[in-house]
Amino acid sequence: MKTYKLHFIRHGITEANLQGIYCGTTDYPLCEEGLNGLNALMNDYQYPYVDVVYSSPLLRAMQTAMILFPNCEYIAVENLREASFGRFDGKKMADLKNDEEFQKWIVPGSDFTPAGVEPSKSFHVRCREGVIQVVDDMMRSGYTSAAIVTHASVISSSFQALAYPQLSGYDWSCEPGMGFTLRADPSLFLREPLLEYVGEVPFDESHSFDEQDPFDVYDE
Repeated sequence: MKTYKLHFIRHGITEANLQGIYCGTTDYPLCEEGLNGLNALMNDYQYPYVDVVYSSPLLRAMQTAMILFPNCEYIAVENLREASFGRFDGKKMADLKNDEEFQKWIVPGSDFTPAGVEPSKSFHVRCREGVIQVVDDMMRSGYTSAAIVTHASVISSSFQALAYPQLSGYDWSCEPGMGFTLRADPSLFLREPLLEYVGEVPFDESHSFDEQDPFDVYDE
């Protein structure tokens, strides 16, 4: 039976990452360290073959997609973008330590949402819908393998809603340029949208490509 493999990958490093800047919808490009880091990963590891690349529309994700998966079709998916941080976007955490709204907002479990900040519940729903949108498009288009290049928060949020086994968002954290492979069984996904964890990407030379290997991301 045909299954669909989705390789979720976190975008490369930006200057905002290096400077500890809140970076949501601000369209930072990859910095030199980010570009070098992705090239190093390509030299040291293997990325899977994919039919298509779905990406957050933000520049840092699109640049990562084009570096890691050259000569592919790239489809920007609005629902895969990072959350909006409102007036906190573009500011360092150190500069917000005395901001009362910021301190109230970051309290775990807080329902307080400052003006201009995307509510957490809305963000989680959007991330889930974005991944379902990707799987639906793959089924309609005949793609069986895809890369999804997006943001760490989008990966952890969508995985908490859709990935099996069910783990915390922290368990789904990954480094820039790296991520996870999930598999969709269409007969099951159409009844209940769940994705089975397969393994991590990229992988090194010790990875087995035996057709019976359940972690063989090349096996269609």
